[in-house]
Amino acid sequence: MLKNQNIFFILLVIFIGLLFVFPHSFISSGLGNTILTITTFLFGIIGGFYIVVTTTDYNSVKNILASETAGWISLHQNISIYDKQLADKFSLLVDAYVRRAFDYEIIDYAKGTHVEFEALKRMVRDIPLKNELSSVYEKIRDVMDEIIKSRQQLTVLGAKTLSPFQWSVLFILATLLVFSLYGLRSGELFFDIVTVAISSSVVLILLLIRDLDLYIWNEKTFGYDIFENVLKSVGQLPYYPAESLEAGRVNPSEKEYRVGTWLNFPKSLDRKVEIHKTD
Repeated sequence: MLKNQNIFFILLVIFIGLLFVFPHSFISSGLGNTILTITTFLFGIIGGFYIVVTTTDYNSVKNILASETAGWISLHQNISIYDKQLADKFSLLVDAYVRRAFDYEIIDYAKGTHVEFEALKRMVRDIPLKNELSSVYEKIRDVMDEIIKSRQQLTVLGAKTLSPFQWSVLFILATLLVFSLYGLRSGELFFDIVTVAISSSVVLILLLIRDLDLYIWNEKTFGYDIFENVLKSVGQLPYYPAESLEAGRVNPSEKEYRVGTWLNFPKSLDRKVEIHKTD
């Protein structure tokens, strides 16, 4: 996946190149101004609405993820108080759960980690009651209920907000807007600069909506860091998928961490996990 800044600069070069491809004023002033006015108005309204809708879902997912990951940390702490041996087993199950979560994008991970989550839920359910620690036991059950609720919410939100049809409408309006700008060019340097600047801004808006729709905007914080905090809190080394490191989506700050490499993807989701150390 290309980074947004790379896509932007590539298209910026293309937009500059188009200045030398399209002739000046190849659309009549009256027709061009009418198309430009209408498409700008519609693109502003629809694009703004899409940003509001996707931002709402994005913020909801971010808050739910924070609640869920905080729940795992709290659950481990309470189980440690309740039974140290069970806490060690729980730590390994959480580690498997988080590592599996990294195999999927945020939009899909709640569904993709079903097996690992069921193992955790089964373990918590089978914890025997100790009368002398009944308050801790109740806390464990309450926290687990909150995690189950969070995952149900993530499942509901685990879909793209915008449909292919809605994206088509947005792309058509964006294309008409850019096409009208190039068609109305008078040949003046200032108009050319404005044309390239507005066309590039339209691309940035589309990239922003895409990132919000896929829940990858600022993904390092809520897509990686919060899960790494869970691993550290349960006594496990941080973990990163090799493909995320290679793509530059995340840069580890720890001196010691694990890296998971696919063994036979996509036929298998098994990974070879190795420990990496930095000076």
